[in-house]
This record gives sequence, C-alpha cells and structure tokens, in this order.
Amino acid sequence: MQGKISTVLLLLCCVVVASCKKDNTYRAAVPEDTYAGTVYEYLQSQPGNFKNVLLMLEKGGLATVLKKDTVTVFAPTDQSLNAALEAYNVYLKTLSSPPVTLNDIDSSTWRCVLANYLFKGNWEMESFAGQDGRTLTSMGLRAMDIRLVQRPAAGAAGLGSEVVRLSSMNGSRFIKYWLSTFATTSDIHATNGMVYILESKHVVGFNTFVTKAAAYQNLYSEEKTFADGAVTLGNGVVNLWNFYPKKLKAIDANTVETEAANKLADDYRMLLTIHADNKITVSSAPGSANATIKNNGLCLFDPIGQTYTLNYSYKDSNDKDCTVTEVIRYIAIREQ
Repeated sequence: MQGKISTVLLLLCCVVVASCKKDNTYRAAVPEDTYAGTVYEYLQSQPGNFKNVLLMLEKGGLATVLKKDTVTVFAPTDQSLNAALEAYNVYLKTLSSPPVTLNDIDSSTWRCVLANYLFKGNWEMESFAGQDGRTLTSMGLRAMDIRLVQRPAAGAAGLGSEVVRLSSMNGSRFIKYWLSTFATTSDIHATNGMVYILESKHVVGFNTFVTKAAAYQNLYSEEKTFADGAVTLGNGVVNLWNFYPKKLKAIDANTVETEAANKLADDYRMLLTIHADNKITVSSAPGSANATIKNNGLCLFDPIGQTYTLNYSYKDSNDKDCTVTEVIRYIAIREQ
C-alpha cells in the first residue's frame, strides 16, 4: 500500500513540475501548415479572404512575384482592403467627389502599397525571434520591422502566445511612431515562400492609403520627406536648410519631381531619375523657372535607408554657378 502511495505522489510531482515549466516553443502555439502550391495558389485557394486582394495584386503587376519568385507575403484580407477603400471614400466625400471602387484606383497605387507586404526570400517565423526581431526592406522599398511579440492573455500578462508583429517604421527609429499589425496565422509553407495572414482589423497601407490613392505613384514618391542641405551661391554666400519638408511627386516609374534647393518660392523644380544601379540623374523639371539644374557630382539613392544623397548645381540670374549638397530622407515624423 505504501508503495502505491509513493508511486502516486511521484506521478503527481511530475505533473506539477511539467505544468510549472515555462513553454518557449512558441511555434506550437501558432498555426503552421504546408501547402503544395505557390504563394499565389495558396491565396487563390481562399477566395473568401483574398479574392479582391489577388485582383489588386494583379492590377499592380505583383502577381507574377507570388507565382515565380521566392517571396514572403504578409497577406492582408479583403476586409482590410475594404477598410482602406472606405477611408478613401470618406476623404473623397469631404471634396464633394463621388465614391470609387477598388478597380477605380490606379494600378500604380496598388503596386506601391501592396509591395510593402512582400519581402524577397523565405522568412520563417523563427527568423523574427530575439529582442530586436529583424528589419527588412519591403519590395516597396520601405523599412519594415518584423518581430515576435507576446500578446497578453486576458488578465494574465506574460502568459499570452507569441505572434509575429509587422510594423511600418514610419521613417522613424522610435517604436512609438511605428504603425503595427499582427499575423493571426504564421508559417504557411508554400513551394516558393512563406505566407502570414494579417488580422482582419488591419487597414491596408497603414496610414498612407488615402494619400497614395489620390495620385499616380511610384516606389520613390512620398507626400512628405525632409531635407538637409546647403547651397553656395555665386557670390560665395552659403545658405543652409534643415528638416525642410519636400514632396516627391511621381512622374514615371523611376522619376520624381521636387523642389530644387530651398527655392520653391522661385519655382525652381527638379527631376530625380533613379537608375537600376541607384545612381540619380538630376535635371530641371519641365516648366521650372530655372532650366540649368544638373548633376554636380555623384548622386545616389539608398533603398535601405530611403535616402537621396545629391550634389547638383544651377546658374543664377548673373550666370554664376550655385552648387548644392543635399540629403533628402523619408521621415514621416519630425523627431526631436
């Protein structure tokens, strides 16, 4: 009898120890699956969630990537797409403009918005473990922070499951300025990559869809960037500017138009054409009050930092050279 009691107590102790031991195998808490088809075919197999998303990926010219390239997609649902459209129609109403449909929005908008949910390579969930996760540049050329975080269980902080958080870094290194959403399903292994499904309450485009839908876009265009620069005038005087706001307006697939130096009041406008090697050609924009704007040294675009390093010049009214050095950065929030 005493031996039986000892055996029972030993078994109970084992159960207690096992239940108290912290489980760090987060992958077991998140759905994981294998799909015998491409990333595109997986999304296509769930028309209730991704029918319109796939149509807009097609319209934006991104569907081929999901079919043929090795790619990781953080897939928003049709519900997230409709939320973005609703926000845009609310904006149009303030302009007394009629509402639009998803298909009314230009293909360039869909390309630059949805490309920020696509990443080259095969990124499994464990790739985002660790305190700082991982910062990846999306196929839309924006810095995105991806990391495993713990979502607290109701009334039990620290006991929730770990999920993948996708954050648009919003041009900032500070988390408080980031815009985030979570994957409700992770680590779906397709034949050419990985699929993560985002929560349905996410709004496609984070906070950029309304401005992106309002005009033609390319991967380089932004409603607001900030510039630091200096111009040495023909008389030797140096003028400086810091955190000077500039809009980068899309002209074609690889060209944006913006203000030259800090001369918007004088209608000095220039074109920045970004080439495949990330070198930039600077030229005067059509109709610019100054038609002499041109490269004056190496000009480069950094796709990781979303930074334009420029060296250019123009002639003043006395036909003297004015030389400009300038750095334009995508910084959505002016950080103090």
